[in-house]
Formats: sequence, structure tokens, C-alpha cells
Amino acid sequence: MKETRFIAQNKEKWIESEALLSQPVKDPEKLSNLFTQVVDDLSYSRTYYPNRSVRVYLNKIAREYFSIIYSHQKEKKNRFKLFWLEELPQIVIYAKRPLLISLFLFLLSACIGVFSSYKDPHFTSTILGESYVSMTKANIEKGDPMAVYKEGHQVDMFLGITMNNLMVAFRTYVFGVFLSIGTIAILLYNGIMVGCFQFFFVERGLFAESALTIWLHGTLEISSIILAGGAGLTLGSGLLFPGTYSRLQAFQVSAIRSLKLMLGITPIFVLAGIIESFLTRYTEVPDILRLFLILASAFLIVGYFVVYPWMKSRRGFEHPLEEIKLSPSQDESPSYTRIKNNAEILKDAFIFYKHFASKLLPWIGAVTLGLTVADFFLTDGRGEERIFTEWWIYLFDNLFYALKTPTAAYILINAIGFSLIIYRVLVLIDSDAKFTSIKLFGWRSFVHILVITGAAFGILYLLEQWGVILLLFVFIFFIIATYIQHTEQLNIFGTLSRTWNLSGANFGQVMGLQLILLLLMFSFLMVLSAPLIYMNLTVLQWNFAKTDVWAQYIVDFIEMFIRILAFNLILPILAAASVYTYYSLHEIASADNLKRAIQMIGTKQKSGKR
Repeated sequence: MKETRFIAQNKEKWIESEALLSQPVKDPEKLSNLFTQVVDDLSYSRTYYPNRSVRVYLNKIAREYFSIIYSHQKEKKNRFKLFWLEELPQIVIYAKRPLLISLFLFLLSACIGVFSSYKDPHFTSTILGESYVSMTKANIEKGDPMAVYKEGHQVDMFLGITMNNLMVAFRTYVFGVFLSIGTIAILLYNGIMVGCFQFFFVERGLFAESALTIWLHGTLEISSIILAGGAGLTLGSGLLFPGTYSRLQAFQVSAIRSLKLMLGITPIFVLAGIIESFLTRYTEVPDILRLFLILASAFLIVGYFVVYPWMKSRRGFEHPLEEIKLSPSQDESPSYTRIKNNAEILKDAFIFYKHFASKLLPWIGAVTLGLTVADFFLTDGRGEERIFTEWWIYLFDNLFYALKTPTAAYILINAIGFSLIIYRVLVLIDSDAKFTSIKLFGWRSFVHILVITGAAFGILYLLEQWGVILLLFVFIFFIIATYIQHTEQLNIFGTLSRTWNLSGANFGQVMGLQLILLLLMFSFLMVLSAPLIYMNLTVLQWNFAKTDVWAQYIVDFIEMFIRILAFNLILPILAAASVYTYYSLHEIASADNLKRAIQMIGTKQKSGKR
């Protein structure tokens, strides 16, 4: 081929390559495709035009591609180091105002706690609880006021304390989504509690002993709560003050950066849990040593979260924060014909939820109401009083109340409700996939889903809480198999084989999405279920006496409804993401869309010649 013809045939993609390389944000898929083509052209030019300028030109473009790829690989290797030394300090600077507000609110509320305890002797019992105050008074009379820290096995204490602290911090953070009001309320409550707790010992002449014991772990623990409060206020600021962005785009920016701040303070909670479980109990340790550990903890917090970011900002950061790639504000339609990564799949799942909310939410509400009524009468109108020996069982039982299967009646009722919501999601997705010419979902499909769901709930019944854990880690495979059975019209064995073939070839991506969905599920249930139940119970119990049986029935019914509704609201996201994963895996395996695109290119070329 002559050089001029070679250039004429390929110059458009070379120009496109140069344009792409000059862009600050590059499309990874287009970058990969053009890189492959440019390297092929370079190889061809080296063979047939070794001494021509076209080879030099293509070599220059290829070098830029290699530079981008090499720098990306190098950045990935140093990602851990860069996060702690560059990215997190910049985020602290970015969130300095919310962090200062969080500190001010906490200190103010602690002063309120001290003042209120001073003015009202019964205020401490109201905040800390009668049982805790009575126990502490008994310990003081025995001559060991800090005995509460010496109870229990060290490892059990560590797990329980660390999990509780993480939950408190996480709740403080995610409540920022309620326009920062939730975060402010939790900061005020925790500050008042700390003020009451410390003044309780000061009032009894135990300031030095209590301070050296409490703040041994409390320096890290309370500092982390304040930092979590700053993260929550940062999260809410995107909704309150969007600036030049749309409110959704501003929330995306604030959410990503505040989540990274939360990730940065997580190790501090672990360290605080270690100190409280293994060191705080030794109150006979010399005071000077305990004071040294408190000062060292304060030095760590102030040094890393205050001094170090300030010094780095004065000198200038070597790696500025990356610009967050925002999705377009206009509506998009989910794609069923191309290969997608997990972020794109999750985005499509939310787009699906948004587009079909008017058809999904009434359906979910009706199903939830029916399940609540059945649950209410199965438990004789009262919630079950259960004793939990393990904290994780208690957590799962509360968050995944909708999956409980204590009897065969529960298995049937919950399986029907679960199947109705899954069926509705699959029907809507099937209607949205416009290339599907045959309506595959009918009453037979619902029966098939019900049979599979009933079997899954049967496994939950046999395995109890371990069954819930198993279901959470295979949920995506369960939905993919259900969709395959009806879309591809396979029997049960063919469905299992097809699911394994599609998912096994891309197991890492599928499990990665599964973990993302699990985190999303936990976050959503923690945000929606726990606070709404707490506020509902508190408000109702303020207005009715404990002896009003009918009022207690209302409270229990609303609590059941909220717990079931919370799970049912997140279920369509999980189901839609699983189905979109199926379409992506199907394209990887079959390349149907790629084949159609190649055929269309041939058709366009022929029509162009005519």
C-alpha cells in the first residue's frame, strides 16, 4: 500500500487520538480502542515506511499513550501511600469549615451537659440511664469507680466496643444526608452525654482518676466522633450549598470526599478500641504513664489532622486532588447492549429506579403493608422479645427483619412478598429492553420465581442467621439465575450451568459488585431503618403511657412496617444491578452487539459507495 493511501485511510483516527490525549478527562474505553489501533499502525509503518515521517508521527502518539499507561500503573502502586500523605490531608483542608463547626458543636453541647448536670441532679440519670448511674455509684462505694472497664474478656470487649464506635461514627456521618440536621443532633447528644459523664465524677471528687481513665481511650474515640461529624456536615453541605453545580452533582462531590474522610478515621476507632479493651482496665498503672499515652494520642490527632495538612497546604501538595468526574445532569437510558464496569452498572440501576419510581413505589408500599399485617397477626400483634448472645446476630436481626423465617408460615408469606417485588422489577426491565420482542414474564414466571425464592427462604430457616449471610453473598447470582431462566427459556440445570459460565468467567467483577451492593444495603438500612424506628418510638412513647396497650400495638405495627419497608425499598436496586450485570456478561460472552456494529459498518460502506 502506498504511503499516501495509508495516511488517507487512517488519518481520522490519528487526529481523534491527538484530540483525546489533549483532553483532561479521557474516556477509558475510547483510549483503549484507539491505543490498540495506533500501535497496529505504528507496527505497520515500521515495516513498510521505516524512514518516513509517518513512522515518527505515530511513534510520538504511541509514546504519549505509553506515558499515560505507565504513570497510571505507577500511581496505582503508590495509591496507599498517596492517600495518607497527600489525598486525605487535602480533604481535611477542603472540609476544614465543617470540621471546625463539628468541634464547636461538640464542645458547646459538652458545656450544656456540665451546666445541666450542675443545675439538675437528675439530669445525669436521664441522659446516662438509671441502671448505669446506679452501677457506677455502687463501684464508687466499693472503692473502684472505673470497674466498668474491667468487666468482660478483652477480645470480646474489643470487638463489641470497636463495632459500637464504628456504628456511632457511621450514623453520625450518614445522618448528614438529612441536610446535616441529623449529624448536628447526634453531635449535640454525644457532647451532652460526655459532659454529663465527666461531671458525674468531678462532682464526687474523682476528676483526676476519671480523666486519666476515660481519656486514655476517649482522646482518640471522641476526636473520631468529631471528625465523623465534620464528614457528615461535609456530606450535607453538597445538598445545602450546591454552588455552580446542580444539587445532585454537588452531592456527588461532597459524598465522595466525605466518604474518604470517614475511611481515614476508621483505623483510629480500631486503635481506640484496643486501648479501651486492653489498657484502660489497668487503673493501677502509674498516672504519669497514662498521662503520657493521653498526650501521645492528642499529639497524633492534632499532628495528623491539623498541623500536617496546614503545613502541606502552605508548601503546596505534590499531587492535587483529582477532579471528580460527574455524570451528566440530564436523564439517560440504561444500555443493554454494551460491556459495562461496576460503576456504570450501579448508575444504570439508580437510573432505572428513578425512571420507574412511580410504578415501583406504590407496588412496594402495597406489598409491605400486606406483609406487615400478616406479620402483625402472626406475632399476636406484638413484636417478638428475643435474647441475643452475639452482637452480630442482634445487628442482622434488626437490619434484615424482612428475611426472618421462624416458622413455615413466615417462609410462605415472606417468599410471596419477596417474589412480588423481584417479579415487578424484572417485568419493568424486560419492557425497557426494547430489543426484546417476546413478552417472557407472565404468571408462570412468577410461580417459578416463587418456587426459587421459597427454596431460598427454606435455606434461611435451616441455617438461621448464617443463612442470611450466605444469601447476602450469593444474591447477585440468585437474581442472574432467575433472569436467565425466563429470558433464555432454560431448565433449572441449564440455568445453573449458564449462570456459572457467565459469572465464572468474570468472577472478580461480579463479586466486586456484590460487595458494593452489600455496602450500599447496609448503609441504606442503617440510615432509613434505625433512625426512623428510634424517632417513631420516642415520639409515640412521649405521648402515650406505657399502660396503654392499644398505643403499644400501634408502635409495634409501625416498627414492623418501617423495618420491612426499608429492605423492600433497597431490593429493586439490588435486582436491577444484577440484571444489568447479566446483560454485560452476555455481551462479553457472545459479542452480539459488536457483531451487529461490524455488520453496520459494512452496510454503511456499501451504501456510501452507491
